[in-house]
Amino acid sequence: MNGEVKTPALGTRQQQKQKTREALLAAARKVIAQRGLAKTTTREVAQEARVAAGTFFVHFADVDALVEALLDAHIAAALARALETLPRRGDLVRRLLHVCTALIESYDAEPDLAREYLAASLFRSRPGGPTEARLLEFQAWVTGQIAEAAPAVDAQVTFAMFFWTYFGCLVAGLRGQLRRKEQLGLLEAALKRIFTAPAAGARARAR
Repeated sequence: MNGEVKTPALGTRQQQKQKTREALLAAARKVIAQRGLAKTTTREVAQEARVAAGTFFVHFADVDALVEALLDAHIAAALARALETLPRRGDLVRRLLHVCTALIESYDAEPDLAREYLAASLFRSRPGGPTEARLLEFQAWVTGQIAEAAPAVDAQVTFAMFFWTYFGCLVAGLRGQLRRKEQLGLLEAALKRIFTAPAAGARARAR
C-alpha cells in the first residue's frame, strides 16, 4: 500500500448521479420559466440538461416529481437562510415572522416560477414525497418553538392556525392581491392574536 486513499467506484457514480440530477433541476427551471409548466416535457428538460432522454426517468418518475423536487429545493434554501439569521433574542412572533419573511421574499424573487411550483405541488404531491416530508420537518420546528415559548397552548392546533394564515398571505401576494408589506402586516397581526388570545383566556378563567 502506498498510503493513498482511493475513492470507491460507487462514490464516483453517486457523485455523477448527483451532478446529473442537479443539471436536470437547473434545466427544468429554465424550460419552465420559458415555456410554462403545462408545455414542459421530459424530453425538453433532458435536452436542455444535455443528457439522454431516458436519463430523466432514472432521477424522476415524471414532470410532477421533478417540479416537487424543485419546490423542495427552493424551500430548503430559503429555510436555511432564515434559520442562519434567526434572531437569538426576541419573542415567538418575531422569530416566526422572520422565517415567514424569508420564505415570502424567496417566492417574490421568482413569482412566475413560484406560482407554477405551488400550483403543481398542491394537487400533485405524493404521500411520502419531498413536499410532505419538508412540511413535516417545518411543522416539527415550529411546534417545538411554540412548545418552548408558549407551553400553555396546543402546539399542533396553533401550528395549523399559523401555517394556513402564512400560506393565505403568500398566495394573496403571488396573485397580486397584497403587497409584501401588507402580507407581513397581516401575518404579524394574526400571530399576535393567536398567541395573546390563550393568555387572555387564561387570565379570564383565573378571575
